[in-house]
Amino acid sequence: MRNTINITDYIDGMVAYNIYNAPDSSNTNQIEKIRTILTEAVDTLLTEKQKRCIKMHFFQEMPMNKIAAELGVNPSTVTRNIQAAKKRLSVLSLFL
Repeated sequence: MRNTINITDYIDGMVAYNIYNAPDSSNTNQIEKIRTILTEAVDTLLTEKQKRCIKMHFFQEMPMNKIAAELGVNPSTVTRNIQAAKKRLSVLSLFL
């Protein structure tokens, strides 16, 4: 099975990085800031297919085969869309 990352784990990692670089900020403020940035990035940087797959998989915690069935596509298509979306969103780590 491939390694997967939960959106909460991803946010926690970003928060830890930001806390290290800006110790005067509170954890709650950092989480809210990153959640806002990530939500906005998902809505603006991704294609419609990538956006739907990311929201279903990470925000609604649906398994990929269920997403594939709901969208009427092959599970490998869902996997490719999620991988492409994560690659696009990874650029955010440079700015946070």
